[in-house]
Amino acid sequence: MPFDTGSISCRLYDIDESLDASVIEEFAVNVVAPIETLGAQPLSGWVSPRHLLDREITRESCLLGSFVRADLLKAELKIPRTLLKAYCKIEEIAEMKSRGVPFLNRQTRAEIKKRVEEDMLPRMPPTLTAVAMALDLSRRRIYIDGMSEKQQDAFCAALRKTTRVAPVPIIPESAAMRLREIDVRQFAPQCFSPDPEVTSTANNVGMDFLTWLWFFCEVRGGLFRTAAGAPEFAAMLEGPAVFFLEGEGAHETSLRRGMPLVSREAKTAMESGKKLRSVKLTLASGKAMYSATVDGIDFGFRGIKLPKSETPYEPEAAFLERMSGMQTYTDAFLHLYGMFLDELSAPAKWRKTLAEIKTWISNRPAYI
Repeated sequence: MPFDTGSISCRLYDIDESLDASVIEEFAVNVVAPIETLGAQPLSGWVSPRHLLDREITRESCLLGSFVRADLLKAELKIPRTLLKAYCKIEEIAEMKSRGVPFLNRQTRAEIKKRVEEDMLPRMPPTLTAVAMALDLSRRRIYIDGMSEKQQDAFCAALRKTTRVAPVPIIPESAAMRLREIDVRQFAPQCFSPDPEVTSTANNVGMDFLTWLWFFCEVRGGLFRTAAGAPEFAAMLEGPAVFFLEGEGAHETSLRRGMPLVSREAKTAMESGKKLRSVKLTLASGKAMYSATVDGIDFGFRGIKLPKSETPYEPEAAFLERMSGMQTYTDAFLHLYGMFLDELSAPAKWRKTLAEIKTWISNRPAYI
């Protein structure tokens, strides 16, 4: 499962209501139906984290420390497209021979396709997909590995049905309200280009944040603490990097090879008014290093890499250690976002910062 081994891609949600371990009983009520009952219509429901066919949802199988682990399973019968196309062609050729015609009209081909699908579908093996969830009861935070909008919609609907609690996605707008009680709609669109002819009409505070973070790392050294007396972090940005500008023309620049953040293309993108949409953010504290590709549009984390464990492997301990690393990284990321919001919401300080960013863009060298 994605939260147990390897790199992690995830989205974060908060919940406003307190839940306890008894919520596992609600997940058990909404367990997926037995796979043997799968027919033409997909099955959807919860399973335990042990495997995708495990319908035994109990505290023993799903409660790990303060976390509830469960997966939202979708099971369906699907015919591979190339296989369906081949069988349809076989039937079409046979039909043309029996009729003595060189081709078939669209309606006949559609009827053949429907007949082939009805014949083949019951003989297909189930296709299983799942969205893994880790619900932190102590912090009222949810981590899911579903990154697509479709997966997120399905997860939110299933969680509301199961718990009667609406999860709040942690995106730039909601995070600003929760961290600083700031409505980002109050801010005017920001333009970082030193060219006075370049303007910005779109307000995207998440991309503004990543662009500010790049400046913070290069000019201010990238050092910070999440609280007084807490361990110091060092932040560093690396490629691949995506620059984005809403408007007409070539509005996205993706830089992947070499050292994209010190390239001429990166400097040109910034001078033309583009902002960082996604970039790899590495955070180091002592010997521990955490990294992920972060998205300024939706605050999605892709390919999170955590410090290697130095303790003998034990499933529950390994999971809790990895989730602790996830919390460390995402908490530090949101702390940086709070630092940015503090500057953005202080007009005099932000005017000074904005001027410094424009000077930095204008003067920064491009090596490759």
